[in-house]
Amino acid sequence: MRRSFLIIYSFVFVIFIGQACIRKPGEKIVTIDLLLKEMTDRDGLAKLPQNNFKLKQASSYSRKSIAPDEEGWFDNADASQYVRTDTIGGRIEHVLMDVDGPGAIVRFWSTWHAQQFSMGTLRFYFDNSPIPQIEGQISDIISANKYVGAPLSQTTSPFLENGGWFSGHNLYFPLPYAKHCKVTYQKADESINDVLYYQINYRKYEPGTLVESYTKGDWDSGKFSEIIAEVSNKLRHNEPQINQSVVTQLKGVMKPGASLSASIEGEQAIKKVVVKLEAEQVEQALRSTVISMEFDGKPTVWVPVGDLFGIGYKISPSKSWLSTVEENGEMSLFFPMPFQQSAKITIHNFGKVDVELVMLEMHYEAWNWDGQSLYFHANWRNYPDFNTSEKRDVNYVSISGKGKYVGDVLTLFNDSYDWWGEGDEKIYVDGESFPSTFGTGTEDYYGYAWCSVVDFSLPFIAQPSGDGNRSPGLTVNSRWRSLDVIPFEQSLKFDMEIWHWGNTQIDYSPTTFWYGTKDARVEVMEDVDGVKIPVKFPERFEGEGFKVSRITGGEVITQAFLSYNWSARNHLLWQGIKKGDELEVYFYSEKERKGQLKAVFTQAPDYATADVLLNGDLIFKDLDLYNSELGLKELFFKNGRIKKGKNIVKLIVKDANGAGESPNKFGLDYILVLADRIFNN
Repeated sequence: MRRSFLIIYSFVFVIFIGQACIRKPGEKIVTIDLLLKEMTDRDGLAKLPQNNFKLKQASSYSRKSIAPDEEGWFDNADASQYVRTDTIGGRIEHVLMDVDGPGAIVRFWSTWHAQQFSMGTLRFYFDNSPIPQIEGQISDIISANKYVGAPLSQTTSPFLENGGWFSGHNLYFPLPYAKHCKVTYQKADESINDVLYYQINYRKYEPGTLVESYTKGDWDSGKFSEIIAEVSNKLRHNEPQINQSVVTQLKGVMKPGASLSASIEGEQAIKKVVVKLEAEQVEQALRSTVISMEFDGKPTVWVPVGDLFGIGYKISPSKSWLSTVEENGEMSLFFPMPFQQSAKITIHNFGKVDVELVMLEMHYEAWNWDGQSLYFHANWRNYPDFNTSEKRDVNYVSISGKGKYVGDVLTLFNDSYDWWGEGDEKIYVDGESFPSTFGTGTEDYYGYAWCSVVDFSLPFIAQPSGDGNRSPGLTVNSRWRSLDVIPFEQSLKFDMEIWHWGNTQIDYSPTTFWYGTKDARVEVMEDVDGVKIPVKFPERFEGEGFKVSRITGGEVITQAFLSYNWSARNHLLWQGIKKGDELEVYFYSEKERKGQLKAVFTQAPDYATADVLLNGDLIFKDLDLYNSELGLKELFFKNGRIKKGKNIVKLIVKDANGAGESPNKFGLDYILVLADRIFNN
């Protein structure tokens, strides 16, 4: 018996040693621990992968989309499109993904239309096991996973629409598998309308890569509690740790057409870039002021300042794994930017007025450049006054050479009250004829859902401004990649559909972030004419876009009804309030506006009476929003004034109106200055 055991042991040992010996230098056994550590390894972004893989996506994209030159390429039926439907143990299970390993799921996004869908069952079968290793309600696994917790399992900011809560659901906890992975969904009620959207990003490792599969019970055993806590803490506190930081600074006033530059010598890596600007019109300065960078003599970065830091042309506080923007306008970027001999950073003023560079700081330290190191790139494209009457693909970026794609920022101005973002991402790697990443909508790519106007910032996704999602205004979306980076050997092309519900015009500007070898190139590098175009602003200020600065009772949410005639089909709802409660919210204006002020509020049986102040001035006293049914109340104020910059709206709840109701709500649709009209009593 002992002899048999020794023979078996020796055989297994030889097999293991044999597999280990054929691994390439630098390769490691892929485990959950290894992947979680990689997730927060910023320096790893600037290097070729330790284990070679291709990044792919399983999604519910329309199966009518076969080829760009065939009908159906822009088809929008991208819900509940499954690989197939299996019957397992008498259960009907819809297959979302069925792939061979070795591999790892690294991002799972989903959303659904009905409450019943959050009660449906999601199952993961690894390595051809007939028994699921993970099984539970879909929301409990993806976005409310008690074993993983936020931010690895989290919704974007939800909003109330048509009586139900809507949100994008995101899981970033990696799920590796050695041989095979199948993911299925079983509806809670097979008879309900079938509306499930999903995107699953997964790594497909080279054959022979050793992977330690997720096994049943790994979550609830607490096996990964310590590293989950460590990674989550790093993601929440995003400031990079720089061991021996050296700082190079720039400051000064730049006249139109002028620029300022600084250089760094040696084998180094910039780990943090901080910028703050001041100008007569900061919004235009964020677009017309451009940062360019050269590493070892190669130009790799040319991007407007606001787009580089993920906020477009509006100062919007935001915090993600790779960037932070403070309310005072200080912007920080945390991409590692290594080089062998030299780096040069230049800031250009292509605008018409002076721009004060309050600060530009580059924090850097020594870097050991080797055959795995890559150069940082950031590129900006601009599609101004884009006509949406015809659906078509626009190019984010086209790259030739070797590298990895690590993220993007989309800045757009929507000219209508219709939703702009039905278009799908299509990412082609190394000359693919059909994209290995084919999405279900622009908002889904950026992690949220249902045209939500609610602002949010999470480690890997952010919407610092969503004003343009359902009304004329600015929207900015960003996605930073970690485990879902896209390596490429020869080329990468990223196209996004323009699929707008209305026939209008939009300004559409994507910025892309990637790393490459010295030979890697992009088709478009500079667009001086594009950054000179005046940026656009909305004429009215939507209540749902206001930010809360102070609240003493109740809660503020965004409420929407697609069938109701709020200006953008949503409003700011302050609910759960009582007499004496106060709320202060604020919004920004790019210029001073004077004239007749129009404000639109919501009325209903349970709506309260309140005083309304704008920048300290009482504009509506004892505003009674009681009405026997849901409605809108338009009010005018003769001498309205909206300041340039920050404006504060203060609400103070007063006495009940005596109508026998229990008023506990207050609704604000929008504020508008009608400068060209005269108010008559």
